[in-house]
Amino acid sequence: MDLTSLSLRRRLLFVLTASTGLLVIIGLVIGVQYLVSYNGARNLQAKLSPAAELSDNLLLAQSSASGDLSDYVLTGRERALVSYETSLAEANSLIRALEATFDGDPPLLGQLAGVRAAQEVWLNDDATPTLDAMDEGRTSAAARATNKPKAWRSYDSMIAATIDLRDEVEDQRNAARATVTAFGTQLGVWLFILALVVALLVAYSSVSLDQWVIKPLRSIRRDLHRSVRVPHTHPVETVGPPELQAVAGDAEDLRRTLVAEIDEATAARDGLMQDAPLVAAMQSLMRSPVHGSVAGYEVAGISATAEGVLSGDWWDAIPLADDRLALVVGDTSGHGTGAVLTALRTRDLLRVALIEGRSPGAAFSFALDAMAFDENFVTAFVAVVDSTSHTITYANAGHHPPVVVTIDKDTHVCSGTGPLVSSLGGSWEEQTVPFEPGSLLIAYTDGLVENRAPGGGDLNVDDVSRIVRGFERPVRLDSSEVLSRVVSHIREHAGNWDTDDVTAVVIGHPLMAL
Repeated sequence: MDLTSLSLRRRLLFVLTASTGLLVIIGLVIGVQYLVSYNGARNLQAKLSPAAELSDNLLLAQSSASGDLSDYVLTGRERALVSYETSLAEANSLIRALEATFDGDPPLLGQLAGVRAAQEVWLNDDATPTLDAMDEGRTSAAARATNKPKAWRSYDSMIAATIDLRDEVEDQRNAARATVTAFGTQLGVWLFILALVVALLVAYSSVSLDQWVIKPLRSIRRDLHRSVRVPHTHPVETVGPPELQAVAGDAEDLRRTLVAEIDEATAARDGLMQDAPLVAAMQSLMRSPVHGSVAGYEVAGISATAEGVLSGDWWDAIPLADDRLALVVGDTSGHGTGAVLTALRTRDLLRVALIEGRSPGAAFSFALDAMAFDENFVTAFVAVVDSTSHTITYANAGHHPPVVVTIDKDTHVCSGTGPLVSSLGGSWEEQTVPFEPGSLLIAYTDGLVENRAPGGGDLNVDDVSRIVRGFERPVRLDSSEVLSRVVSHIREHAGNWDTDDVTAVVIGHPLMAL
């Protein structure tokens, strides 16, 4: 049997079957030994030990009866006769007790019948003639009767039969004791064997787990780490059982697909850098901030363009004084260079205003001057996160409402507080919501929710909130993981992902900030 071709499931089934079979065999052997020992011990306690005592008493009663008979013949005392009759009655009672004890054991019952017969012979040859002579007053005749060789032979036969019965009972009792003692020794041996088998199974399972699972996984993981390094040419080799080989094969297919897409993107970027350096420079200016810890908060964001390399969407995370963090998410109307220039100008003005210490509503008013003669308009969300008061102060200029999800899954929707930013002007109110440790804020542009419902239509803030609240608590404490899962969930169920620019950002308030 070629083990390498077997699936992991079949390997585990084989090991489990073999282990179970071996343990069952050992268990059956121990069980049989136990039954033998148990029956021996039960027999010893219920029959043989009482029988040994009864047979000893029977031998004593028979001897006493013979001695009392002789004493009666010699002395003629009635007390000796009464003692004889008592001893004989006791002997008969003991024989009946032995019959009840030996019930179901024909060999011992046969021997006991021999004892009874020998006792009857002794009574006929010795006791009865002697007592008859004594009753008639013939003392000399009684003495001759009890001392006849025939009478002595009958007595010796009776005693010998009783001794043989006692010895047989004692032999069986010793054999039963030996069986019980031997079981204790055998049980120790089998328990040692069982412990050895279990230890070998554990060792074999550990080695098999390492060979079948751990080592192949390490190899696949090592190949994956090497494959993500530029130029992504290291292949992921198929190793281990068929299940892990399938995983490695899927990873290799993914690597090849990504390499092909990277090559295409590289070629497109090279062409862009050669043919349109201004656009490339604008792309560099619009590049989103780096993920990570900003002013003590965990920040993760994404900006993806649907067409070309430029987008009017952007997000910005700006550290402020007093352990505060400013967040800006914006979306410019229209497409092309004009929309990007409006986005760049609005982003820089909002950044300057916030760094100068202006509030979110005042920052919008400051940026409004740049829109006086602009045909485009901007929807934006500006928030200042304060780690001291554990609050978020925000202004929403016609933007899709972000949502705050607390550690207990309560939600606060950051609805609009004023018009969009345009040449039409306007003013913006400010709102403040709690932002306790363990909470997160997710903000996004329309590209994440418009036309993204599984059956068509738009997602709303409740849909986004429900997706976030569906994550486990450890996931909700990881901003990058929340962002990745939200985007992956919506993208998986959206049928037309590449139709609009997508920007989304998540800010997490770490629990360690308590």
